[in-house]
Amino acid sequence: MNQNFIITGISRVVLIGKNEYPKGKIRFNGHLFNNELIYHFSGKSTVHFNGKLLAVGENTIRFLPKGENKEYVVEKEELGECIDVCFDTNVPLSNEAFTIKIRENTTIGNLFKKIFAVWVSKSEGYYFECISLLYKIFAELQKKNYIPQTQYNLIKPAIEYIEENFLRSKISVTYLADKCGISEVYLKKLFIKKFGIPPTKYTIQLKINHACDLLRSKQYSITQVAELCGYDNVYFFSRQFKEYVGTSPSVFIKKYISSK
Repeated sequence: MNQNFIITGISRVVLIGKNEYPKGKIRFNGHLFNNELIYHFSGKSTVHFNGKLLAVGENTIRFLPKGENKEYVVEKEELGECIDVCFDTNVPLSNEAFTIKIRENTTIGNLFKKIFAVWVSKSEGYYFECISLLYKIFAELQKKNYIPQTQYNLIKPAIEYIEENFLRSKISVTYLADKCGISEVYLKKLFIKKFGIPPTKYTIQLKINHACDLLRSKQYSITQVAELCGYDNVYFFSRQFKEYVGTSPSVFIKKYISSK
């Protein structure tokens, strides 16, 4: 992927729900007027694009270059949800489609959710904020979130515990460090090295991601979502949600519905 480019415009940001396209084969024809950067939060499919075979699954980014496409077929095996950002650049990022598997990193997924929330808000300055967020996405993609296997093994018990218990009201960093047999300082250092954030923020991001999914289901009130995500205070939940997503839960629901 070319790293020397300027984003010249964003034409749309759309969230595609699980039930918007059925399982089976879907054929798209014609000209792509913009590049597309798509984050797949769930689902499983195989994409045939101009002779390339792309495997798409949970936490996968798919890039499609603008221009004529002789073949664009999606074979859906499992229904899923994704956010699609359509944009232009001054020079091509790549002449070929490609995928990137995002492993154990919620930062990029959160950025896609935030750019969608900002785009549908249409608040003052939203367009430039979306371009800024798209640059942040590319910046995250270029980072190497690699740590040696021996160091990863040290924090693996903490990662697994967080992912299994993040809906609890509070997870103690002291407990996580003891579980891993290392100091709190070293635990935080390895988390930041691996994920770009300390364990506390990693836990919050998982909570907010889950909250977004519950809100989009339209089955629960904001108070119920707060409780299901381990928050004792709905007002604190709303403040933290806005901090991470860029909009309040109530506005998020309205904008999500209006974007359908």
